Amino acid sequence: MSENPAPPEPAERALGRRLVSNLFALLRTLVYLLGIAWASGAVYYDAPLPNAGNWDRALLALGYALIVLLTMLALGSRRRRFLGWSVAISLIAVPWFLKKPVQQADWKPTASRLPLALTEGNTVTFHNFRHFDYDDTGKPTERWESRSVDLSKLEGLDFVHHALGDGMLAHPLLSFNFGDDGRIAFSVEARFRKGQEFSPLRGLYKQYSLIYLVGDERDFLKDRAIVRNEPVRLYRLTYPPERIREIFLETIETMNGLREKPRFYNSLTTKCTSSYIRQAPAGKRPRFDYRIILNGFMESLFYERGLIATEGLSLKDLVDQAAINEAAREAREDPAFSNRIREGRAGF
Repeated sequence: MSENPAPPEPAERALGRRLVSNLFALLRTLVYLLGIAWASGAVYYDAPLPNAGNWDRALLALGYALIVLLTMLALGSRRRRFLGWSVAISLIAVPWFLKKPVQQADWKPTASRLPLALTEGNTVTFHNFRHFDYDDTGKPTERWESRSVDLSKLEGLDFVHHALGDGMLAHPLLSFNFGDDGRIAFSVEARFRKGQEFSPLRGLYKQYSLIYLVGDERDFLKDRAIVRNEPVRLYRLTYPPERIREIFLETIETMNGLREKPRFYNSLTTKCTSSYIRQAPAGKRPRFDYRIILNGFMESLFYERGLIATEGLSLKDLVDQAAINEAAREAREDPAFSNRIREGRAGF
């Protein structure tokens, strides 16, 4: 007696299985393409060809991508394609991950020296403390100093928001007020070799080292607000005194650590904002928010979390009031520069 044939699969279930299968195929293709795109970028930026021009590197990267794609198509089966893709990506990824940052290079003058902070009791002494000045054309006069501050005089902490481009990204600086010992500013930056310029894409490929610059507030603010004439805003942070002291000590500890263990700058994971967050103990790091990545919106994040003095102003009014470019130009040569740019602003 013959067995009855199995009933046909319901149309809805068959359609669901096809959709799931197509979805996995699409995701697999996206992973393949993203991996090839990343590796091609690594070939372009990191290939050890010091005399190659941009076009030479672009052709090399394009050639790599085409060879990988054509090889995967020729391999046929899904398993062979995956193995071929894995080998091709590994040939680029392994040496890339083994690449180490260097301390000795032909650095641009603005970041040519690594700072050092030495602590003895309440006295912190900075070496390679940057105190550049700028003439009317923007040309810097290089000046590296040693400067000491007394921790017991630490009065407050200010946040500088340097807006970049269309405003989605920004560069934050920290300025610590030590009363009559002056203000000490920190700027976490990509460290450029001569001839290099910043590119967010290039910053994903181990092209820049990370540096913590420490210097006179007037240097950093004049450079940004006057020489570059880019939007700069200044806010008073509302942290309690004990937390401000902790942030200062965390910052100099991280700065000193880069002398022994240099790190690469990364446009996503190891830049100015993420470095400040990472230096804090795990229990004191802020919870994640998209504005930490798109840090041009950090002012609204700080406003919502009550981290900046507002004196009851709306966010829009506070942002307008915090702009210091005009005040910086007017006080350019005034010894009281730092006081004048704070006049009439919330929290000062």
